[in-house]
Amino acid sequence: MSPAVHSWPVITLAFGAEQIVADANGEVLTYPVLDAGATHEVAADAAAEACRRLGLKACRVQGHTEDGSVFEMVVDAELGTLEEYEPPTGPGPVTSSGGRQGGSSTSTRKAGARSGNQRRRALAIWGSVGVLGLTAGTSVAMNLTEDDREPVAVVHTPPPAQLPVPAPAGWDTYGAWATPMSGSQVKAVLDWEGRPVSVDGSKLIGHDPATGVEQWSRTAPFTVTQLAVFTVDGQTRLAAATGKELVLFTPDSPDPIRVEVPQDGTVVLDGGTVPRVDLPQQRSLVVAADGSTASRVVPAGANPLEAQGEDLIAADVQAGKVWRVGIDSAALPTPATLPSPVDGAELTGILGSHQGRVVAAWRAGEGTVVGFYDVAEATDVTVVSQVAVRELDGPQLVPSAVQVDRAHGLLLASTVLVDTEATSAHRLPGQGKLAAGHAWVSFDGKQTQIDRTGATVATTGATQPAVPDVITDNGMALTRVDGATDGLLYALVENGPTPTPSPTPTATPTDASPTSSEETS
Repeated sequence: MSPAVHSWPVITLAFGAEQIVADANGEVLTYPVLDAGATHEVAADAAAEACRRLGLKACRVQGHTEDGSVFEMVVDAELGTLEEYEPPTGPGPVTSSGGRQGGSSTSTRKAGARSGNQRRRALAIWGSVGVLGLTAGTSVAMNLTEDDREPVAVVHTPPPAQLPVPAPAGWDTYGAWATPMSGSQVKAVLDWEGRPVSVDGSKLIGHDPATGVEQWSRTAPFTVTQLAVFTVDGQTRLAAATGKELVLFTPDSPDPIRVEVPQDGTVVLDGGTVPRVDLPQQRSLVVAADGSTASRVVPAGANPLEAQGEDLIAADVQAGKVWRVGIDSAALPTPATLPSPVDGAELTGILGSHQGRVVAAWRAGEGTVVGFYDVAEATDVTVVSQVAVRELDGPQLVPSAVQVDRAHGLLLASTVLVDTEATSAHRLPGQGKLAAGHAWVSFDGKQTQIDRTGATVATTGATQPAVPDVITDNGMALTRVDGATDGLLYALVENGPTPTPSPTPTATPTDASPTSSEETS
């Protein structure tokens, strides 16, 4: 089945005597024409690449020649074909042979074998003389199969740059490429294929990790201040937002899916597996893949912890109660009380929830105990099960100002790094920041990069070094400079780590309560 061709966007191809310029939603690609006989091949290559940059399988194309002529075409990025575009007109009259006359872009592609030579002659003429003259194009078309030279695309490659502040531990200040973000302080994210995404005002740009070349772009109807990637109902969505506006983008379309945000709502992108909108009067909206929302009541005295799919997990820290609300009803499910991990322990705070797993801190004598609790899906009664307990030496854990890295399932509360997936807790040597799946601890004039297991990865002797937003699969750290006016995003090249002593000993596991369903060391 051929991919659908939408009415928008439209790729523009400007045919010149020596080059073809493709403009795809503001991204310009220049392809030199080395031989007039290869013009159709160059045009098809340019249109197909522009279509891929837009994240589409097929797209409408307008060809503009130097004499002012305009030709409507359609490109299939998968097949690499560029053919005449005929707007769909519905079924035509049945012919004597049983076929139908008239057709759409799909029928045009299927008819490519029959009328391919005619189209090729037309495209060749556009590039050579700027006039659609099929009869004059025969001699040119004869050369199409004889020229096997590959056209070379001239694309914009972001230049290398030096980070103006000390680099994160494990990286050098040399950036293989850097791209403007117009002073935006929005953190970069990785898209559905692991490509870094930068923000330039209202424009979102996906880059090739190695070169920084733009691979796709999306435009939001507002200046973006929040950015996150979600998998909603099994479908990947890129969410762009302000505090009061929210749109979703899919991998295969540049059209934004607008989410209706009430005037008194506040968009939260770091609060669960899906975006949510918090409202006054103890209500929250959870967002679905199609941009629709479902209302959930927040129990009196409780605060939302996370949107888990269509459910809202909320907790009353003072009472130690947890709710999982899955329907829009004032009749709330019966809450669950978090079981004490050890006799006599006192609940001091709930650190957060990730993928339905709630993490709580308890005071037990002079020490701190971290408990992990899974919240089951239920309609009438909320059920929690304690899955692990971790004891920590040192000062009491302060549960305020908890940092969350939802992409990697990590929490950082004060000096304690929590891995919600592995149910582990590690005491760090000092205060730090949580980003890119690591803790970045500044202590004693140094920065230490610590992984989720509590092991030191690298250190740097610099004070106040940068912290990466994300780390790509090819080992680059995508880094901004907080508060900088240049607004650049730097792709730093990985450097050899400096050996350092092991960090402070990590938490000692203890057995969970008899209700435990799992224990991970």
